[in-house]
Amino acid sequence: MAELYQYQVGGSLPENAPTYAVRQADFELFDRLKDGEFCYVLNSRQMGKSSLLVRTMQRLIADGISCASIDISDMGSKQISLEQWYGGVAYKLVSSFNLCNAVEFMSWWRDRELISPVQRLSDLIEHLILKQIAGKIVIFIDEIDSVLSFQYCLDDFFALIRSCYNKRSQNLEYHRLTFALLGVGTPSDLIADRTRTPFNIGKAISLNGFSLAEAQPLAKGLAEKVENSQQVLADILHWTGGQPFLTQKLCQIILNTTITNQESWLDNLVRSHIIENWEFHDEPVHIKTVRDRLLRNQQKASKLLGIYQKIIQDSKIPTDDSPEQTELQLSGLVVKNQGYLQVNNLIYASIFNQNWVEKSLFDLRPYAEALAAWLASKCQDESRLLRGQALQDAREWANNKNLSSQDYQFLTASQEYELAELRKKQQQNQIEITRLYREKELLEKLTEEQKQRKLTEKQLRRERILRNEIIMRVSAALISIIAFLIGVFWVKSSIENNKEKMISMSLFSESLFEENKPLDSLIESLKAGIELKSALGIDSATQMRVLMALHQAVYSFQQQEKLSGHTSKVTFVSFSPDNQIIASASADKTIKLWQRNGKFISNLVGHSATIYSVNFNSNSKILASASADKTIKLWRRDGKLINTLTGHNAAVYSVIFNPDGKLIASGSGDGTIKLWQMDGMDGKLVTTLNNHSPVYSISFSPDGKKIAAASGDRTVKIWQLDGKLLYTLKDHHSAVLSVSYSGDGTMLASASTDGIVKLWDTQGKRLSILKHKNRVNHISFSPDSQIIASGDADGMVRLWYRDGTLIKSLKAHQDEVLSVNFSLDSMLLASGSADKNVMLWNLHLEDLLIKACKNLGDRLLNTNQINQSDRYLCNGMSSQISNLE
Repeated sequence: MAELYQYQVGGSLPENAPTYAVRQADFELFDRLKDGEFCYVLNSRQMGKSSLLVRTMQRLIADGISCASIDISDMGSKQISLEQWYGGVAYKLVSSFNLCNAVEFMSWWRDRELISPVQRLSDLIEHLILKQIAGKIVIFIDEIDSVLSFQYCLDDFFALIRSCYNKRSQNLEYHRLTFALLGVGTPSDLIADRTRTPFNIGKAISLNGFSLAEAQPLAKGLAEKVENSQQVLADILHWTGGQPFLTQKLCQIILNTTITNQESWLDNLVRSHIIENWEFHDEPVHIKTVRDRLLRNQQKASKLLGIYQKIIQDSKIPTDDSPEQTELQLSGLVVKNQGYLQVNNLIYASIFNQNWVEKSLFDLRPYAEALAAWLASKCQDESRLLRGQALQDAREWANNKNLSSQDYQFLTASQEYELAELRKKQQQNQIEITRLYREKELLEKLTEEQKQRKLTEKQLRRERILRNEIIMRVSAALISIIAFLIGVFWVKSSIENNKEKMISMSLFSESLFEENKPLDSLIESLKAGIELKSALGIDSATQMRVLMALHQAVYSFQQQEKLSGHTSKVTFVSFSPDNQIIASASADKTIKLWQRNGKFISNLVGHSATIYSVNFNSNSKILASASADKTIKLWRRDGKLINTLTGHNAAVYSVIFNPDGKLIASGSGDGTIKLWQMDGMDGKLVTTLNNHSPVYSISFSPDGKKIAAASGDRTVKIWQLDGKLLYTLKDHHSAVLSVSYSGDGTMLASASTDGIVKLWDTQGKRLSILKHKNRVNHISFSPDSQIIASGDADGMVRLWYRDGTLIKSLKAHQDEVLSVNFSLDSMLLASGSADKNVMLWNLHLEDLLIKACKNLGDRLLNTNQINQSDRYLCNGMSSQISNLE
C-alpha cells in the first residue's frame, strides 16, 4: 500500500531499498572495477554517491571480489596526528578484510614505528593484504574531500594510491588491487603540492540525475496516491532535473499530502513545500548546503556569483573547465550539458534567482558600508567615495557582474572625484611651475637688456646685414612654395625614382628638424613638396610621408587656432557634416558652437550636469547631446532646445545619429544602449539593448545596420539594431572608453584605459595594436579611413596609419585630451581637452606653409647660413612673390 511505502530523503539507501534508481553509473562503475580499473566518482553532495558505493560493493562481493570501504570523515580531522590518522586507515583495512585482531594489528604497527606512517600503510597493503587475500581486491574510499580540512597535508596518501597503480608494471600482484574514490572534489584537489606529479590516474564515472526510465522504481509509491503516476513522475523530474535528493523528497511530500484535482496542484505543492520560505522547509538540509558551498569563501564567492549570474541571464554559457566553473559544478547548482553550463533544475533556478544573486552580491560587495553612507547622504557626502587602491579593487570586483544602477553611480562618482582631485593637484603644480618660469623669464629679460645696452654700432650694422640675408632666404622659401602650388617645375622622371627621391628628401628634412635646424628642414621639405606636385602615380603612403615631413618642418613656425571660452574640461568636439560648424561639449554644462575659423557663434544651455557627447545629424540641422543628468537633448542649429529624451537610469556617455539621421543611439552607465526613432524633430524610444556593463562610447557601422559599444567590462560588443548580440571582442585588459568604425566599413578601432588602441576587421579579428604610454580617451578615423587620430591622458594627439605606424605626435594641450575628430573635408582636426580649450589643427598644407614662410624671418633672426643652390632656386622666381601679398 502507498501508505507503507517510504522514500528515503538523505543518507545511503540500503541494498534492497525499493526506491533505489539504477543509473548508467551503476553499470559502468561495477564493470570498470571488476576489470581492475582505478575509478573515481567526484560530484556534488547528495547525488547518491554513497548509495552507489553500497550497491556496487555488494554486487562485487557477490561476484567473489574482496571489498573494503573506508569513510574518510570517520577518521577525524582536528584532534589527531598523522600517525593516528594512518593507523586508523590501516586498522579499518585489516578489520574489513578480517586479517587480524586489534592486538595483533597494534603489535604489527608498533614494530615498524621507525618508518613513516605512509610507508607502514604501504607495507600493510603489500605484505598483509596482497599476501593473505587471494583473488581481486577493491578498496572504496568515501568522502575523500574530508582530507581537505585535515590539519596536516595528506598528499602522501594519494601518492600511495597512485604508486599502487604504477607498481603493476613491476609486481603482477598489484593487478589484483583496485581503488575507487568517492567525494566532492576534483582529481587536482587530491595532491595540493604542485611540484609533485598530480593525481592523474583512473576513470571518472559520471553520476547524473535520474532520467525518466531510471526513475521508474519511484513511480511504484506514487501509483497508489495518484491516477497518472507516470505523468506525475515526469512532472517531478521537470522540477528536480532528476537530482536524487530533491526527487526522493518531492515524492515523499506527495505521499504525505492530500492531493486535490485542481489544475497545477503539483506546481503549487513545490512552491508551498520547497521554494517559498525554503530555509524553513529545507529539512533534511540540502539547499543550504548548496548555498553555503557558493558563499563559504567571500573572495571566491563574488566570482562564482558573477559566473552564475551570467548563466541565468543567458540560460547557459560555454564550459572552460576553469576552477570557478568547476567549483560551481561541485556545489550542485549547475551541471554540464553538451559543452555548456546550465542551472541544474527548476527548483534551484526558482530559489537562486536574479534577486537572490543581487542581494548576495550586495552583501559581499567590499564597499557596502561606504555605498550605504553615500546613499544616506543623498549622494552628497564626497568623503564616502572610493579612491586609490580601494577604487581599483572595487572596479575589479564589479567587473563581469550585473550590479544595480546605484552601484554604477557610486563607482562613476568615485572615479570622477578621484580624477578631479588629481587634476586639482596637477593645476597646483602647474601654477608653481608657471611662477618659476615667469621668474626665469624676468631674469633672462633683465640680462638681455643689459647685453643690448653694451652693443656697439658695429654690431647693430652686422645685425641689419644678417636680417637682409634672412629676408632673402625667406623669399627663396616662399618662392619654392609658389612652385609647389602652381607647378613651375615639371620633373620628367619615372614614378619609382620620384618615390625614392621624395622619401630621401623627407628623411633628410626630418633629420634636420631633429638637429634643431628648422630653416634647413623647411627648405628640404619644400623641395620634396615640389617633387610631389610634379610627380605622377605616386602611392598614397609616399604622399603622406612627404606631407607629414612638410607638416613637421613648418610646425615650429605655425600656431594652431585655440578656441577658449569653456570654464571646465572640454569632453567632446564634433564637426557638422557640412563642415561649417564645430560643436564642443563641456563639464561646465554648456555646448558652444563655433565657425570653422574659430569664431564663437552661440551657447547652448539646458543640461544640469557634465555633457559627455554632442553630434550632428546628417543634414547638419539638429544636434543631440548626452549628459550626466541622465538625459539626451535635441537642439536646432540656431540653439533652440527641441526635446529632452529620458529613460536612462545613469549618466549618458555617448549619443550618435545613424548615417541617414533617422535613428539616435545612446549609451549609458546603466549598462544599456537605447535606440530612438526621429519622428519629425522629436525622438521616440523603440529598442533597448542590455549591455550589462557601462557603455562609454558607441559607433554605427557605415551601412547603419550594426552598433559597436565600448564597455566597462573590458569588451567591445557588436549589436544588430533588433537587439541581437552578434559577437564580443574580449582582448582588452581594462575598460574600453572609445570605439569607432572606419568610413569604408572595413575596420573597427577601440581604445582602452590600458593605453592600447586595437584595430579589428569586420569579423572581429585583431589586425594591429597602437600602444600609448597612458590611458586613451578617444579615437577617430579620417574621412578616407586611412588615418587614425587618438587623444590620450598625456595631453597628446597622435596620428597613425591604419597599419599601426605612428605618423606624428601633436602637443599643444596642457592636460589630457578627451576628444578628437576630423572635419569631413579632412582639412581640420579638432581636439578637446581637460585644459578647457579646443585646438584646431590645420591639415591643409598650402595655407600652413604660406603662414610659416611669412613668419620665418622673425623666428630665425640669428641664422646666418644659406645654401647657395637654394638661393639660386629662390632668385629664379623672385618675380612671383608679390602674388601672395
